[in-house]
Amino acid sequence: MTRTSQILYTLLFLSISCLSTYASAMYWPWPLNGKVVNLSSLPVAVWDGEHGIYTLPARSFSRKTLDVDHLYSSLNNRWCKIGPLKVEIDSKGNIDQCTCWVDNAGDACDSSVIVAKVRSSPAPKVVQAAQPASIPVNS
Repeated sequence: MTRTSQILYTLLFLSISCLSTYASAMYWPWPLNGKVVNLSSLPVAVWDGEHGIYTLPARSFSRKTLDVDHLYSSLNNRWCKIGPLKVEIDSKGNIDQCTCWVDNAGDACDSSVIVAKVRSSPAPKVVQAAQPASIPVNS
């Protein structure tokens, strides 16, 4: 076996190993994972399916390798379901970007609330599009 073939086989093995690791992981890889930026002076509790509940220190952010799923708010004693978003906690501890609040870490959002919100919002106006010009056929 030539040196080039050995290198190619090694690279192929490493690629397959990396892909199988990502396929078996329970988190989304960056940039699809949930990220928390804590701008407050207090630590916050976060939860992900891989590590459970842990603390994110004050004035820090979650690493790219973590997929944070929920963020605890001590202001309303509920968990913010993050999804593939970046959520910031301001200096006063407010979480403004949360679209879904749940009672427990790991809980899913109630999709009926989201569906009702979409149904009640007005439909966008459709502008009449210009018709394409006919293309002459060359004989």
